[in-house]
Amino acid sequence: MKIITFFLLIILFLMNGYLFSNEIYPLIESMDQSNILFKQISDDISSFYSNSEQEITLRPLQIYRVFLKKESTIFELAARFNLPYEAITTLNRIDKPKTILPGTVLLIPNTPGIFIPSEPISDIEFMALSWRSIETAIKLQVSDKNNIIFYFFPGERFHKVERSFFLGLMFRFPLPTGIVSSYYGERVNPITGSAHFHNGIDIAAPEGTEIMAARSGIVKTIGYNDICGNYIHIMHENNYETIYCHIKKILVLLNQPVQSGMIIATVGTTGMSTGPHLHFEIRNSGESRDPSLMISGKIQ
Repeated sequence: MKIITFFLLIILFLMNGYLFSNEIYPLIESMDQSNILFKQISDDISSFYSNSEQEITLRPLQIYRVFLKKESTIFELAARFNLPYEAITTLNRIDKPKTILPGTVLLIPNTPGIFIPSEPISDIEFMALSWRSIETAIKLQVSDKNNIIFYFFPGERFHKVERSFFLGLMFRFPLPTGIVSSYYGERVNPITGSAHFHNGIDIAAPEGTEIMAARSGIVKTIGYNDICGNYIHIMHENNYETIYCHIKKILVLLNQPVQSGMIIATVGTTGMSTGPHLHFEIRNSGESRDPSLMISGKIQ
């Protein structure tokens, strides 16, 4: 009997430890001043804004949980807590604006800033980590995110490029490596010798180099013509489109969803081409845009 009681105590201890590990962050049950935890986090955030400029010692970082009872957006939640949206999106690993459904549990920090996982998986996480030194960050382990290690940069916000990329205004470089051999704008056609407007950029790369989707979307057209050779046309959110020309091998299907960075084809010399390269275009509502101004990071 004593042995059974002993094992029952062990099981209860383990169960309690498990529940505690999953409920380590206080739950804010209502997002209004009648809730003591909501009032506390609001005071902490206000204190950060008023004290950080005066170099007064700030309150320690504390993370809370909220259980959404109705549909919301990141921007609505950020406004409710008086936090920059980056603080919520980076801590919860949200890589683009989207509707947050009822029943979702989100983590909310009491300090504005950016949280970057030590092992990034999304484009925005890789970008955010590549531009910052972890030597200046606070290192913490977040239990509600499978004990992932985060680097926290208090008070920081997205850079202009990061913000544009998060909001869906930026595109990634479509090749792992390559050199832009011809830019967007007026130029002399290298084959015909006549002046014309170049609606994209040409990126020289070895034949067979993998071509990646510059942004998530759906394959609208796959085809061939005498000028573009083999080409792919992808539709994206907010009426954006990308076009990839002179392809050697197409690796996607018509109407197939693609993710940013997904390999969709290989570089070739098909169509009107002087050598292996990718002709890459970005359009919005049918009008061409200069890719050099819309590609995240440094254009190669």
